[in-house]
Amino acid sequence: MRRPCPEIRHCAVTTTYNESMNSYANLTLSGPTQEDFVARLKALGTMAYVSSTVKGNTVIFHEDLASQEALAADLSEHFSCPVLVVMTYAQHVLLYVLFENGQRTDTYVSEFHEDLDDGSPVPPGNPERLADAFNKPTAVRRLATLLAKPATEGNGYAYAANRHGDLCTALGLPTFAVNAGFAAIEFGDLPAGQGFDPSAMVRT
Repeated sequence: MRRPCPEIRHCAVTTTYNESMNSYANLTLSGPTQEDFVARLKALGTMAYVSSTVKGNTVIFHEDLASQEALAADLSEHFSCPVLVVMTYAQHVLLYVLFENGQRTDTYVSEFHEDLDDGSPVPPGNPERLADAFNKPTAVRRLATLLAKPATEGNGYAYAANRHGDLCTALGLPTFAVNAGFAAIEFGDLPAGQGFDPSAMVRT
């Protein structure tokens, strides 16, 4: 039986553009389409930006960081699809939570940070679970390496967005999710990366 994954402790919610330069968060979902997610978010009364669906994957930039895991659980259960919640903190810490069929199945924090400490061990992530969720069985070794690699200036992982970018590439997910969040979009700093179409993004 799979052991339940720990929750990630949440810190201050990003509300200003300056804060968003150091922290951002978003959800990447695989399976349903932008239209499906927009309809569900509107039904829930949730404010977010929703990207177009690219190669079966959609990115949601949600306004309220504190409720992102609850939203991810709802969408994952409602659509029976994997949802990857990714967050950065203090620019160098990468966190993710994976939901499948409404259940939290994997959790990761790249390194210890006292603001995120709840007394439990730092979750190392499960590359096999992650690869299976997004149907990328050949990516397990690559995922294991990038999740375990220490953050240094030399390898670029001192900047959490670089690790996020490698994670997206390994899983075949949209790289425009990297370094992009609701607050930045509100201030006109749009996501960037292959497949992103600003004219197709929808605000709920």
